[in-house]
Amino acid sequence: MTTTALTGSRKQTQAIGRPNPLLAVLVWELRRFRASRLFWIQALCFFGLLLCVLWFEREPDTFSFHTFSAFVAGTSAWGLVELLPFDLLVLLVFLLPFVNADGVMRDLQRRTHELLMTTALPTQAYVWGRYLMGLLVSLGLALLLLVAILGTGLLLHLTITDYPAPAIGGVLMLWVGMVVPATILLSSVSFALGTLLPRQSTLVKIVILVAWFIGALILPSELRDNPTAPPAWYSAWDPTSAVTARGIIFQDRVAFTSVPPTSEAQLQQAMLTIENRLTDIGTWLVPHLVLAGLSLVLVVLAAFAFQRFRSALNG
Repeated sequence: MTTTALTGSRKQTQAIGRPNPLLAVLVWELRRFRASRLFWIQALCFFGLLLCVLWFEREPDTFSFHTFSAFVAGTSAWGLVELLPFDLLVLLVFLLPFVNADGVMRDLQRRTHELLMTTALPTQAYVWGRYLMGLLVSLGLALLLLVAILGTGLLLHLTITDYPAPAIGGVLMLWVGMVVPATILLSSVSFALGTLLPRQSTLVKIVILVAWFIGALILPSELRDNPTAPPAWYSAWDPTSAVTARGIIFQDRVAFTSVPPTSEAQLQQAMLTIENRLTDIGTWLVPHLVLAGLSLVLVVLAAFAFQRFRSALNG
């Protein structure tokens, strides 16, 4: 009776002291990111580029009526619709595949995959731990983008006459509607394809970047003068938000020019009213979130399809 009690107590103590496998993988990945000098350099350069873009594009659009004129503030809701999909989000996108696609390939390159796979580490914990930490880091970079917008907007407001302070509600709404779903989508697709095709992870990154470049910069340029050309479903489901932004900009221009101002004071008042108003995101927020959710399904499929030992990894 005593021996049985001691054995049960010993097993309970071991179970309590044994870390959760998923948590253990998350901690490993966190330590790796913290120790990676290259990652911190990339994050610092990314933040610096964001500040430069926001500073040089502080007046992305201007309007002139007779002898007076007004500018659109780059950190206003209107200005961010012009900057986010075509400049700021593109900078973030060029980092995300490199943060997420190499979860499995990294172990192959370091020749630690076989060692890890012979341990008692569950396959699901191995895959999901790598994915979740990559997603958290990606969302951290997206948060860095938000900090750059608000910080630069406040600095411009304090140093430039008539430059409006950033409307926090409008900035957060656009960040949640455009940046967060795109971050989840790209992180998930990059990781899933990198896990399923570890030997082609470089090709995966190139294909993702080229596809986003075409969708965010090339296709919308064809719609610059005719924003009503694409179908409504395309504007709503565009993951890059570039075509979505074209429609919003067109509506803002129509609202601003529908009643020509008769004085500079009236012009400035009309500009402040329109550029910081809350953008109607109801038509495209849900489709963007659906796309992000579907990308999570792709990660689930990749986790179930992943095999600890297979010819694709042993070759």
